[in-house]
Amino acid sequence: MDLILKRNDTQETVELPQDLRWIDEHDWSAIAQTSPERTLSGSQIIQQGIKQSGRPITLSADNVWLPLSTVQKLRDWTDVPELKMTYIHYDSRAFQVIFALHEQALKAEPVHFTTPELGSEHYIATIKLLTV
Repeated sequence: MDLILKRNDTQETVELPQDLRWIDEHDWSAIAQTSPERTLSGSQIIQQGIKQSGRPITLSADNVWLPLSTVQKLRDWTDVPELKMTYIHYDSRAFQVIFALHEQALKAEPVHFTTPELGSEHYIATIKLLTV
């Protein structure tokens, strides 16, 4: 099963190759913790809670090529304010996401340049999403 990114407003989808890796899947913790403070007696005050959203989902691979049409569609989507999407991972997990616009949400570099009209231009891409 490929990876799927689906717009929640129009139900339009983009299928991405399964070989795109979720490179920061295990770099995140669901627990938030305040920085330790001390009371007058010297005891530490530490507060913890469960994060409600904001988990990064960064999809990338150096050996996976995306066609120009896919890159253009994703690029167009990054310009839609407050766009919410559903990301469906190849193992069937589904996440409600937005583009990580505080970072570079879509980075795409051509593998090699050919005339775009030939339809043979391919890109190596990184897609940055955040759960909501």
